[in-house]
Amino acid sequence: MKRLILTAAAMLAATQVFAGVRIETVTRDIKTKVADGGPQVVMVQDGKVRMNNEHDGNGMILKNSVLYVIDNKRKTYTEIDKATMKQTIDQASAAMKEMEEQLKSMPPEQRAQMEKMMGGMMPAKKDVYEAKDTGKSETSEGRQCRVWNLLKNGKPSEELCVVPFASLPGKEDFEKAFKELAEATASMTAGLPGAGDSIKVRNSISGFPVRVRNFDEAGKLRGTETILTQWVAESLPGSTFDVPAGFAKKDLPKMVR
Repeated sequence: MKRLILTAAAMLAATQVFAGVRIETVTRDIKTKVADGGPQVVMVQDGKVRMNNEHDGNGMILKNSVLYVIDNKRKTYTEIDKATMKQTIDQASAAMKEMEEQLKSMPPEQRAQMEKMMGGMMPAKKDVYEAKDTGKSETSEGRQCRVWNLLKNGKPSEELCVVPFASLPGKEDFEKAFKELAEATASMTAGLPGAGDSIKVRNSISGFPVRVRNFDEAGKLRGTETILTQWVAESLPGSTFDVPAGFAKKDLPKMVR
Protein backbone atom coordinates (compact mmCIF):
# COMPACT_ATOMS: atom_id res chain seq x y z
CA MET A 1 0.00 0.00 0.00
CA LYS A 2 2.82 2.37 0.92
CA ARG A 3 4.49 1.73 -2.44
CA LEU A 4 1.19 2.36 -4.24
CA ILE A 5 0.79 5.71 -2.47
CA LEU A 6 4.35 6.75 -3.33
CA THR A 7 3.83 5.73 -6.96
CA ALA A 8 0.61 7.74 -7.17
CA ALA A 9 2.34 10.76 -5.62
CA ALA A 10 5.17 10.48 -8.13
CA MET A 11 2.70 10.33 -11.04
CA LEU A 12 0.86 13.38 -9.70
CA ALA A 13 4.14 15.27 -9.41
CA ALA A 14 5.04 14.30 -12.97
CA THR A 15 1.79 15.67 -14.29
CA GLN A 16 2.31 18.92 -12.39
CA VAL A 17 5.76 19.43 -13.95
CA PHE A 18 4.16 20.13 -17.30
CA ALA A 19 1.36 22.31 -15.97
CA GLY A 20 2.35 25.38 -17.98
CA VAL A 21 3.93 26.45 -21.25
CA ARG A 22 6.56 28.95 -22.32
CA ILE A 23 6.10 30.53 -25.75
CA GLU A 24 8.71 32.61 -27.54
CA THR A 25 8.29 34.68 -30.70
CA VAL A 26 10.75 36.92 -32.52
CA THR A 27 10.43 39.57 -35.18
CA ARG A 28 12.94 39.12 -37.99
CA ASP A 29 13.80 40.04 -41.55
CA ILE A 30 12.02 37.66 -43.94
CA LYS A 31 14.99 37.30 -46.30
CA THR A 32 17.99 37.33 -43.97
CA LYS A 33 16.22 35.71 -40.97
CA VAL A 34 18.06 38.21 -38.71
CA ALA A 35 16.06 39.02 -35.58
CA ASP A 36 15.15 42.62 -34.75
CA GLY A 37 15.58 42.83 -30.97
CA GLY A 38 14.98 40.19 -28.32
CA PRO A 39 12.19 37.64 -28.09
CA GLN A 40 8.65 38.24 -26.87
CA VAL A 41 7.87 35.65 -24.18
CA VAL A 42 4.39 34.44 -23.18
CA MET A 43 3.88 32.07 -20.24
CA VAL A 44 0.58 30.31 -19.51
CA GLN A 45 -0.32 28.20 -16.50
CA ASP A 46 -3.55 27.47 -14.60
CA GLY A 47 -5.44 29.99 -16.74
CA LYS A 48 -2.97 32.79 -15.94
CA VAL A 49 -0.94 34.56 -18.64
CA ARG A 50 2.25 36.61 -18.50
CA MET A 51 3.77 38.47 -21.44
CA ASN A 52 7.34 39.77 -21.27
CA ASN A 53 9.54 41.75 -23.59
CA GLU A 54 12.98 40.28 -22.94
CA HIS A 55 14.63 43.50 -24.12
CA ASP A 56 13.30 45.74 -21.33
CA GLY A 57 11.43 43.36 -19.03
CA ASN A 58 8.14 45.25 -19.37
CA GLY A 59 4.99 43.23 -19.85
CA MET A 60 1.52 42.26 -18.72
CA ILE A 61 0.06 39.71 -16.33
CA LEU A 62 -3.50 38.39 -16.58
CA LYS A 63 -4.62 36.66 -13.37
CA ASN A 64 -8.13 36.05 -12.04
CA SER A 65 -9.61 38.34 -14.72
CA VAL A 66 -7.37 41.23 -13.62
CA LEU A 67 -4.77 42.72 -15.96
CA TYR A 68 -1.51 44.07 -14.52
CA VAL A 69 0.62 46.28 -16.77
CA ILE A 70 4.26 46.21 -15.65
CA ASP A 71 6.68 49.11 -16.19
CA ASN A 72 10.10 47.71 -15.35
CA LYS A 73 11.97 50.97 -15.93
CA ARG A 74 9.86 52.96 -13.47
CA LYS A 75 9.22 49.96 -11.20
CA THR A 76 5.47 50.55 -11.27
CA TYR A 77 2.38 48.59 -12.25
CA THR A 78 -1.18 49.43 -13.21
CA GLU A 79 -4.06 47.20 -12.18
CA ILE A 80 -7.08 46.93 -14.46
CA ASP A 81 -10.08 44.82 -13.42
CA LYS A 82 -13.28 44.25 -15.40
CA ALA A 83 -15.05 47.22 -13.83
CA THR A 84 -12.13 49.49 -14.77
CA MET A 85 -12.09 48.03 -18.28
CA LYS A 86 -15.78 48.81 -18.72
CA GLN A 87 -15.28 52.32 -17.35
CA THR A 88 -12.39 52.86 -19.79
CA ILE A 89 -14.52 51.77 -22.74
CA ASP A 90 -17.47 53.94 -21.63
CA GLN A 91 -15.23 56.99 -21.16
CA ALA A 92 -13.55 56.50 -24.52
CA SER A 93 -16.90 56.07 -26.31
CA ALA A 94 -18.33 59.19 -24.64
CA ALA A 95 -15.24 61.25 -25.44
CA MET A 96 -15.21 60.17 -29.09
CA LYS A 97 -18.92 60.90 -29.45
CA GLU A 98 -18.47 64.34 -27.91
CA MET A 99 -15.56 65.05 -30.26
CA GLU A 100 -17.64 64.02 -33.26
CA GLU A 101 -20.41 66.42 -32.24
CA GLN A 102 -17.91 69.27 -31.81
CA LEU A 103 -16.40 68.62 -35.23
CA LYS A 104 -19.79 68.80 -36.90
CA SER A 105 -20.24 72.40 -35.74
CA MET A 106 -16.78 73.54 -36.88
CA PRO A 107 -16.13 75.39 -40.17
CA PRO A 108 -14.44 73.12 -42.78
CA GLU A 109 -11.05 74.83 -42.46
CA GLN A 110 -11.00 74.57 -38.67
CA ARG A 111 -12.09 70.94 -38.83
CA ALA A 112 -9.32 70.11 -41.29
CA GLN A 113 -6.80 71.81 -39.00
CA MET A 114 -8.01 69.80 -35.98
CA GLU A 115 -7.84 66.55 -37.94
CA LYS A 116 -4.28 67.34 -38.98
CA MET A 117 -3.26 68.18 -35.40
CA MET A 118 -4.80 65.05 -33.89
CA GLY A 119 -3.91 62.66 -36.71
CA GLY A 120 -5.30 59.15 -36.27
CA MET A 121 -6.97 60.01 -32.96
CA MET A 122 -9.63 62.08 -34.65
CA PRO A 123 -13.03 60.46 -35.25
CA ALA A 124 -13.33 59.43 -38.85
CA LYS A 125 -15.20 56.90 -40.92
CA LYS A 126 -15.34 53.69 -38.91
CA ASP A 127 -12.88 51.11 -40.20
CA VAL A 128 -14.32 47.69 -40.97
CA TYR A 129 -12.23 44.62 -40.11
CA GLU A 130 -12.82 41.04 -41.18
CA ALA A 131 -10.92 37.75 -41.22
CA LYS A 132 -10.66 35.75 -44.44
CA ASP A 133 -9.49 32.17 -44.82
CA THR A 134 -7.32 32.11 -47.96
CA GLY A 135 -7.61 28.32 -48.27
CA LYS A 136 -3.81 28.03 -48.46
CA SER A 137 -1.48 26.09 -46.18
CA GLU A 138 2.19 26.90 -45.65
CA THR A 139 5.01 25.86 -43.34
CA SER A 140 6.67 28.03 -40.70
CA GLU A 141 9.66 26.63 -38.77
CA GLY A 142 8.52 23.10 -39.55
CA ARG A 143 4.88 23.70 -38.54
CA GLN A 144 2.17 23.42 -41.17
CA CYS A 145 -0.26 26.30 -40.79
CA ARG A 146 -3.40 27.71 -42.41
CA VAL A 147 -3.09 31.16 -43.98
CA TRP A 148 -5.64 33.80 -42.97
CA ASN A 149 -5.78 37.45 -43.98
CA LEU A 150 -6.99 40.20 -41.69
CA LEU A 151 -8.73 42.76 -43.91
CA LYS A 152 -9.15 46.45 -43.14
CA ASN A 153 -11.84 48.10 -45.26
CA GLY A 154 -11.57 45.22 -47.72
CA LYS A 155 -7.77 45.42 -48.10
CA PRO A 156 -5.23 43.00 -46.58
CA SER A 157 -3.71 44.36 -43.37
CA GLU A 158 -2.12 41.27 -41.80
CA GLU A 159 -1.32 37.74 -42.90
CA LEU A 160 -1.55 35.12 -40.17
CA CYS A 161 -0.43 31.51 -40.51
CA VAL A 162 -2.46 29.65 -37.88
CA VAL A 163 -2.24 26.21 -36.23
CA PRO A 164 -4.96 24.58 -34.08
CA PHE A 165 -4.42 25.00 -30.34
CA ALA A 166 -4.81 21.23 -29.98
CA SER A 167 -1.65 20.70 -32.05
CA LEU A 168 0.53 22.52 -29.51
CA PRO A 169 2.06 20.97 -26.35
CA GLY A 170 0.41 21.47 -22.99
CA LYS A 171 -2.91 20.79 -21.34
CA GLU A 172 -4.03 24.38 -20.81
CA ASP A 173 -7.20 25.80 -22.36
CA PHE A 174 -5.15 28.13 -24.56
CA GLU A 175 -8.13 29.38 -26.55
CA LYS A 176 -9.86 30.59 -23.38
CA ALA A 177 -6.68 32.13 -21.93
CA PHE A 178 -5.74 34.03 -25.08
CA LYS A 179 -9.32 35.15 -25.69
CA GLU A 180 -9.48 36.69 -22.21
CA LEU A 181 -6.11 38.39 -22.77
CA ALA A 182 -7.31 39.76 -26.13
CA GLU A 183 -10.50 41.11 -24.56
CA ALA A 184 -8.50 42.83 -21.82
CA THR A 185 -6.09 44.32 -24.37
CA ALA A 186 -8.98 45.50 -26.53
CA SER A 187 -10.43 47.40 -23.57
CA MET A 188 -7.07 49.10 -22.99
CA THR A 189 -7.04 50.36 -26.58
CA ALA A 190 -10.69 51.41 -26.55
CA GLY A 191 -9.70 55.05 -26.96
CA LEU A 192 -7.95 54.36 -30.25
CA PRO A 193 -10.35 54.33 -33.21
CA GLY A 194 -10.81 50.79 -34.52
CA ALA A 195 -8.09 49.21 -32.36
CA GLY A 196 -10.50 47.15 -30.30
CA ASP A 197 -12.36 45.99 -33.42
CA SER A 198 -9.10 44.82 -34.98
CA ILE A 199 -8.19 42.75 -31.92
CA LYS A 200 -11.65 41.19 -31.70
CA VAL A 201 -11.64 40.12 -35.35
CA ARG A 202 -8.09 38.79 -35.04
CA ASN A 203 -9.20 36.78 -32.02
CA SER A 204 -12.11 35.28 -33.96
CA ILE A 205 -9.63 33.15 -35.93
CA SER A 206 -9.55 29.85 -34.07
CA GLY A 207 -5.97 28.82 -33.40
CA PHE A 208 -2.54 30.30 -32.67
CA PRO A 209 -0.66 32.36 -35.30
CA VAL A 210 2.83 30.85 -35.63
CA ARG A 211 3.72 33.49 -38.23
CA VAL A 212 2.45 37.05 -38.69
CA ARG A 213 3.29 39.33 -41.61
CA ASN A 214 2.00 42.84 -42.38
CA PHE A 215 0.91 44.47 -45.62
CA ASP A 216 1.77 48.02 -46.65
CA GLU A 217 -0.71 50.52 -48.07
CA ALA A 218 -0.09 49.19 -51.59
CA GLY A 219 -1.11 45.68 -50.54
CA LYS A 220 2.42 44.23 -50.60
CA LEU A 221 3.96 42.27 -47.75
CA ARG A 222 6.49 44.20 -45.69
CA GLY A 223 9.99 42.86 -45.14
CA THR A 224 9.57 41.56 -41.58
CA GLU A 225 7.65 38.78 -39.88
CA THR A 226 6.93 37.65 -36.32
CA ILE A 227 7.33 33.90 -35.89
CA LEU A 228 6.91 31.32 -33.16
CA THR A 229 10.34 29.93 -32.26
CA GLN A 230 9.57 27.95 -29.09
CA TRP A 231 6.52 26.37 -27.47
CA VAL A 232 7.58 24.14 -24.59
CA ALA A 233 5.68 22.59 -21.72
CA GLU A 234 7.35 23.30 -18.40
CA SER A 235 6.54 23.92 -14.76
CA LEU A 236 6.40 27.64 -13.94
CA PRO A 237 6.90 29.06 -10.44
CA GLY A 238 3.81 30.67 -8.95
CA SER A 239 5.77 33.93 -8.61
CA THR A 240 5.86 34.12 -12.43
CA PHE A 241 2.37 35.61 -12.29
CA ASP A 242 3.00 38.00 -9.40
CA VAL A 243 3.87 41.69 -9.68
CA PRO A 244 7.59 42.07 -8.85
CA ALA A 245 8.30 42.88 -5.21
CA GLY A 246 8.84 46.57 -4.50
CA PHE A 247 6.90 47.84 -7.53
CA ALA A 248 4.52 50.72 -6.74
CA LYS A 249 0.92 50.72 -7.89
CA LYS A 250 0.07 53.45 -10.38
CA ASP A 251 -3.49 54.54 -11.13
CA LEU A 252 -4.78 54.74 -14.66
CA PRO A 253 -4.75 58.29 -16.02
CA LYS A 254 -8.22 59.78 -16.18
CA MET A 255 -9.48 60.60 -19.63
CA VAL A 256 -9.59 64.36 -20.25
CA ARG A 257 -12.16 65.63 -22.69
